[in-house]
Amino acid sequence: MSDNLPQILIAEDNPGLARVLSFKFKSSGYAPIVCADGQLAWEAYQGNSVAAVISDQEMPRMSGTDLCRTIRAVDTEIPFFLVTGRQLELASTDIAKELNISKVFGKPFSPSDVIAAVKDAIDGLRAGCQ
Repeated sequence: MSDNLPQILIAEDNPGLARVLSFKFKSSGYAPIVCADGQLAWEAYQGNSVAAVISDQEMPRMSGTDLCRTIRAVDTEIPFFLVTGRQLELASTDIAKELNISKVFGKPFSPSDVIAAVKDAIDGLRAGCQ
């Protein structure tokens, strides 16, 4: 990974979607770290300096909300985005608010919208630190 590019952790068990997101983030000036499940994403998070996390909700070994909960135990501010095919089910709970999830994207979604939201969140954090 390039040291000067912000690292984006992508937890997505669908290889096609993971490739699309990885490509889009690379072409937008980010260094994606792609993991096929939530447990691998947690391990990658611990070993890298990550600027934001994008996670699928339904994955093997650890769901997106479980990954968020685990990360929130050590970092309450990192931008965390959830993608799911069950947006209505999540909307009926307060989980996004409870876990301070930056945004929930329902599938299908535009990768460009995800990139824009991540950029805005990272820029907002940087602005707050100045």
